[in-house]
Amino acid sequence: MLLATITLLLVLPARALSQPIAPDASYLSLQWQQQRFEGLTTYLLFHDNSHNLPYHQHYYYDPFGNSTETFTQISAQARYFLNRRTFVQATLPFAFNRRLTADTLNMKQNGLADITLSGGYQVYNSLLFNPAAQVQHLLTLQAGVQLPTGDFERFSNIHEVEPHSMPGTGSVNFVFSGSYRLQIKGLQIQTSGSYNLNRENKYTYRFGNILQAGIQMQYRQPLFKNIALVPQAGIGWLNRYQDYMNKIPTPEYTRAQWLIMNPALGIQAGNIQLQAAWLKPVWSKITGPQPTLKGQWLVNLLYLLPQPQKWQIPVRAKTKRN
Repeated sequence: MLLATITLLLVLPARALSQPIAPDASYLSLQWQQQRFEGLTTYLLFHDNSHNLPYHQHYYYDPFGNSTETFTQISAQARYFLNRRTFVQATLPFAFNRRLTADTLNMKQNGLADITLSGGYQVYNSLLFNPAAQVQHLLTLQAGVQLPTGDFERFSNIHEVEPHSMPGTGSVNFVFSGSYRLQIKGLQIQTSGSYNLNRENKYTYRFGNILQAGIQMQYRQPLFKNIALVPQAGIGWLNRYQDYMNKIPTPEYTRAQWLIMNPALGIQAGNIQLQAAWLKPVWSKITGPQPTLKGQWLVNLLYLLPQPQKWQIPVRAKTKRN
């Protein structure tokens, strides 16, 4: 079973949901997403050994039993620009994790997940130099810290815990990302990449690091006054590395790679934006027995906060004909 705290699998960041909006716009958003896995019942358990012995783990693997696993997360997010280039961002997630099998191995874990605090800087924003340019460029770098606010200590009555079903990781982790966006009138192309650097928690467990990269295209088609439709399509790469315990790799099934297609559709009405996306693996390289990733669904509702008057990009007046 894969890490429940993987978020935004190569989905276009919400700040680029629907253009044109100022790239230095602050916002509030609420997002629902769900990953679905199906396959043979298999997962990793480790013991909180209270007898001064090293922590240790073991597998549960049923070659004759299937399970359906869903990892649902509802996240509140806020981004605020301190100036035209620098912003801070916070994400508050809640996890709802489920496993359904034919016997008593069903699982249900709910609760607050790990809060992420981050900051970013626009290395280059062409609108700051030429607001009327037909071709626009934006290069952004971002870094953040994931705090261990999610519960990782729900041990059973025999001192067992299943790491990947927990709402949190139990450790302070770091996230680094960058993106480049090219916009030509209503067409936008964005490439992005990120790296999650996970650290060991107090039980010596360390979730595998995560590397992801992708490219996304979208086109903004005005429909009515202040309303636009934004169809999107993209492709991404996700690499989930090995877990460790006691600085030793856990059994092999925790590692996987995917190539993911990402069709999406957005609608913008004034300061409100709504996006629905579907992420479908089209190729995978899985190490060891583990459930198959069937797909991920995402719905994001975003509200753009009013921008300071001095930051607003002037609109070119239309030329009057005689």
